[in-house]
Amino acid sequence: MMLYPQMNEHRSIYSLDGFWKFRADEQRIGEQENWQQSIPYDREIAVPASWNEQCNDLMYFFGTGWYEKQFTAPKLEEGQALWIRIGSANYYSKVWVNGQLVGENEGAHLPFQFEISQFVKPGKLNTFTVSVNADILPDRLPPGAVEDEMIVGFKGQYPNNYYDFFPYAGIQRPVQLLVLPKAHIAKVVSEPSFTEKTGYANIRVELSEAINGEIQVSFDAGKQLKLTVKDGIASGQAVIEQVKLWSPEQPHLYTFELALYPEGSKEAADSYTLETGIRTAEVSGDKFLLNGQPIFLRGAGMHEDFPVIGKGLNHAVIVKDLGLMKWLGSNSLRTTHYPYSEEFLNFADRNGILVIGESPFVGFVKSHYKSEAMEKLAKKGLARMVDRDYNHPSIIAWSLANEPDSKDEGAGPFFKKLYDSVRALDPARPITFVNCVDTDIDTAMEHMDFVSLNRYHGWYEQAGQLDEGCKVLDEALDRCYRRFKKPVIITEFGADAIAGVHTDPAELFSEEYQADMITRQYEIIRSKPYAMGAHVWALCDFKTSQTPSRVVVNRKGLFTRERYPKLAAHRVKEQWAKEDGKLK
Repeated sequence: MMLYPQMNEHRSIYSLDGFWKFRADEQRIGEQENWQQSIPYDREIAVPASWNEQCNDLMYFFGTGWYEKQFTAPKLEEGQALWIRIGSANYYSKVWVNGQLVGENEGAHLPFQFEISQFVKPGKLNTFTVSVNADILPDRLPPGAVEDEMIVGFKGQYPNNYYDFFPYAGIQRPVQLLVLPKAHIAKVVSEPSFTEKTGYANIRVELSEAINGEIQVSFDAGKQLKLTVKDGIASGQAVIEQVKLWSPEQPHLYTFELALYPEGSKEAADSYTLETGIRTAEVSGDKFLLNGQPIFLRGAGMHEDFPVIGKGLNHAVIVKDLGLMKWLGSNSLRTTHYPYSEEFLNFADRNGILVIGESPFVGFVKSHYKSEAMEKLAKKGLARMVDRDYNHPSIIAWSLANEPDSKDEGAGPFFKKLYDSVRALDPARPITFVNCVDTDIDTAMEHMDFVSLNRYHGWYEQAGQLDEGCKVLDEALDRCYRRFKKPVIITEFGADAIAGVHTDPAELFSEEYQADMITRQYEIIRSKPYAMGAHVWALCDFKTSQTPSRVVVNRKGLFTRERYPKLAAHRVKEQWAKEDGKLK
């Protein structure tokens, strides 16, 4: 686990965000010509942000981009180490300091870091270089260039990623220098539970070095817990009387202040503060239970997507998007279709948003189920996601994938292995994946804890025939439940609407058709006793690859890409407020 960066008396953070030298390596000659020493840059671009929309000629560039930044390295005291941390880069990254390779990382959407103490010149100017390769390939996650095996649309689209969002590239989350003690708190896991009015946090701590000592934990207005450290590992249970459970209505967070005392030392060598909540999330019968009580998950899917910055981290956009969720009356979302930023989840923790954390596995196909390398890569990605996000009370379930070919006979054993790998890491949270095929022929959903369905009856099927689409949806839900006998959430349903297009009667792409479809189908879903949730697709319009079925962007948003409401947004807000009894 790479703990979220924190500044205190033992730890320092230096931001490298801002303008970086940049060069697109169109001829793939960078390493051969030693760009790691000094790149022949032709521009500056911003970090964090996708490179695509910053410059017109980079919009459809998906090769290797080179970044360079100079920095003055802080002078380290005895017992300190310097690390470089990148919040996310898509897709394969190599990192150099002063021309020396310090590490490589495969995969987007999750952080990676390397110790660079031995590579820097303290107090002097140093050069930090990163190459990010964004090739769209079948053996990457999410995979691309698998047109012959696709089970849904997007064949022939450009770029050829074959999933329905733009494959933004580059360094997309913050870059930071971290000064840490050499022996530091490297991992903290808090497993919550409660009985009646008493809460429990089973705390496990791992250090960066296998030393002995003690960790003192302060929590709940002055309570103390002492953990014995043996070979770099410590564990114990914090007991909280009159516990305040974390929930959407009361997202109470407890603060656990940890201080590390190495054996024989009376002074703390490191400290870290963990904010987390006490709550339970589970499936029981036909219901999803939060803190032992049934809850209906209501909200919208979304993307990390905004003009110019692409998937780049922007705090204001997080505030805006989750504010729109609250305005609608939402209580939940799914991180479609990859792990969102740590900053996003921290905000969700504080504001009571329930989150289904989803892996970046969009579009698994038949050949992937036969690949040991793909299975290994998928398990590694899931482990990194669970490791990073385990302590977030907002995360109430895990989604292993979105819209895989789950009718293939290889899907069942493949997803059972992924399920088991996540269950070994997290014994509590429910696990699912999102189905897009006929549930009568699905081979993998039986291994999951609850059923997640993407359904577009009245849009991709029964197009323009809303009455027929509603009838088919109603019957399909019942048929699904009869087979699996598990609670069901519709993780996507909705229709494209071009803002400003109005028709009477309602027709495809009009705001009226979208509003009618969403509100009518929501009532059908809500009427099912086994339904545990409904997520509209999507909160906002978002950029996609070019394809005849998309007018540059996916227009299923309740809001435009610029966050202006369509008719459906007002209708959904009214419907959900009425459901809550707020309208007379």
